[in-house]
Amino acid sequence: MSNRKRNIDFHVYLNEEENAVLESMCKRLMCNRSDIIRALILRTRIVEAPPVDYKKFIIELRRVGTNLNQLTAKANTIGFIDRDECKNALDKIRNLESDIAEFFKPGKKENLKWL
Repeated sequence: MSNRKRNIDFHVYLNEEENAVLESMCKRLMCNRSDIIRALILRTRIVEAPPVDYKKFIIELRRVGTNLNQLTAKANTIGFIDRDECKNALDKIRNLESDIAEFFKPGKKENLKWL
Protein backbone atom coordinates (compact mmCIF):
# COMPACT_ATOMS: atom_id res chain seq x y z
CA MET A 1 0.00 0.00 0.00
CA SER A 2 1.30 3.45 -0.91
CA ASN A 3 1.95 6.17 1.65
CA ARG A 4 1.18 8.96 -0.81
CA LYS A 5 -0.75 11.97 0.44
CA ARG A 6 -1.95 12.66 -3.08
CA ASN A 7 -3.76 9.85 -4.86
CA ILE A 8 -5.05 11.59 -8.00
CA ASP A 9 -2.89 11.08 -11.07
CA PHE A 10 -3.00 14.08 -13.42
CA HIS A 11 -1.59 14.41 -16.94
CA VAL A 12 -1.29 17.49 -19.12
CA TYR A 13 0.06 17.99 -22.62
CA LEU A 14 2.35 20.95 -23.31
CA ASN A 15 3.79 22.35 -26.50
CA GLU A 16 7.55 22.95 -26.85
CA GLU A 17 7.39 26.56 -25.66
CA GLU A 18 5.27 25.78 -22.59
CA ASN A 19 7.55 22.90 -21.67
CA ALA A 20 10.63 25.12 -22.04
CA VAL A 21 9.07 27.70 -19.71
CA LEU A 22 8.21 25.02 -17.14
CA GLU A 23 11.69 23.49 -17.33
CA SER A 24 13.27 26.93 -16.94
CA MET A 25 11.14 27.57 -13.86
CA CYS A 26 12.19 24.22 -12.43
CA LYS A 27 15.86 25.05 -12.85
CA ARG A 28 15.61 28.58 -11.46
CA LEU A 29 13.47 27.59 -8.50
CA MET A 30 15.28 24.31 -7.92
CA CYS A 31 12.11 22.26 -7.59
CA ASN A 32 10.21 19.75 -9.68
CA ARG A 33 7.30 20.22 -12.07
CA SER A 34 4.75 18.93 -9.59
CA ASP A 35 5.75 21.49 -6.96
CA ILE A 36 5.39 24.35 -9.43
CA ILE A 37 2.03 23.16 -10.75
CA ARG A 38 0.68 22.69 -7.21
CA ALA A 39 1.88 26.19 -6.25
CA LEU A 40 0.15 27.67 -9.30
CA ILE A 41 -3.09 25.80 -8.60
CA LEU A 42 -3.08 26.93 -4.96
CA ARG A 43 -2.14 30.48 -6.05
CA THR A 44 0.95 30.37 -3.91
CA ARG A 45 3.35 33.18 -4.61
CA ILE A 46 6.39 31.74 -6.37
CA VAL A 47 9.57 33.70 -5.72
CA GLU A 48 12.94 33.02 -7.23
CA ALA A 49 15.91 33.31 -4.90
CA PRO A 50 17.75 36.61 -5.27
CA PRO A 51 21.02 36.67 -7.20
CA VAL A 52 24.25 35.84 -5.39
CA ASP A 53 25.36 39.49 -5.44
CA TYR A 54 22.32 40.35 -3.34
CA LYS A 55 23.94 38.64 -0.33
CA LYS A 56 27.10 40.65 -0.92
CA PHE A 57 25.10 43.87 -0.75
CA ILE A 58 23.38 42.84 2.48
CA ILE A 59 26.69 41.93 4.13
CA GLU A 60 28.24 45.22 3.08
CA LEU A 61 25.19 47.14 4.29
CA ARG A 62 25.48 45.47 7.70
CA ARG A 63 29.18 46.39 7.88
CA VAL A 64 28.38 50.02 7.13
CA GLY A 65 25.64 49.97 9.77
CA THR A 66 28.07 48.54 12.32
CA ASN A 67 30.63 51.25 11.45
CA LEU A 68 27.99 53.95 11.90
CA ASN A 69 26.97 52.49 15.27
CA GLN A 70 30.58 52.48 16.42
CA LEU A 71 31.05 56.04 15.16
CA THR A 72 27.98 57.34 16.98
CA ALA A 73 28.92 55.49 20.17
CA LYS A 74 32.40 57.02 20.03
CA ALA A 75 30.95 60.49 19.34
CA ASN A 76 28.59 60.07 22.26
CA THR A 77 31.42 59.06 24.58
CA ILE A 78 34.00 61.70 23.70
CA GLY A 79 31.60 64.48 22.75
CA PHE A 80 32.59 65.07 19.12
CA ILE A 81 32.67 63.30 15.75
CA ASP A 82 35.89 62.45 13.97
CA ARG A 83 35.48 64.19 10.61
CA ASP A 84 37.60 61.67 8.65
CA GLU A 85 35.75 58.65 10.06
CA CYS A 86 32.40 60.28 9.30
CA LYS A 87 33.45 61.09 5.71
CA ASN A 88 34.74 57.53 5.24
CA ALA A 89 31.41 56.07 6.46
CA LEU A 90 29.42 58.37 4.17
CA ASP A 91 31.63 57.45 1.20
CA LYS A 92 30.98 53.75 1.88
CA ILE A 93 27.25 54.36 2.00
CA ARG A 94 27.30 56.30 -1.27
CA ASN A 95 29.38 53.62 -3.00
CA LEU A 96 27.09 50.87 -1.77
CA GLU A 97 24.02 52.82 -2.86
CA SER A 98 25.54 53.30 -6.31
CA ASP A 99 26.42 49.59 -6.60
CA ILE A 100 22.91 48.52 -5.60
CA ALA A 101 21.30 51.00 -8.00
CA GLU A 102 23.51 49.78 -10.85
CA PHE A 103 22.83 46.14 -10.07
CA PHE A 104 19.06 46.53 -10.02
CA LYS A 105 18.90 49.02 -12.90
CA PRO A 106 15.89 48.31 -15.13
CA GLY A 107 16.72 46.40 -18.29
CA LYS A 108 19.82 44.71 -16.90
CA LYS A 109 19.76 41.26 -18.42
CA GLU A 110 20.78 39.28 -15.31
CA ASN A 111 17.91 40.79 -13.32
CA LEU A 112 15.15 40.59 -15.90
CA LYS A 113 12.50 39.09 -13.72
CA TRP A 114 12.12 37.33 -10.44
CA LEU A 115 9.06 35.14 -10.38
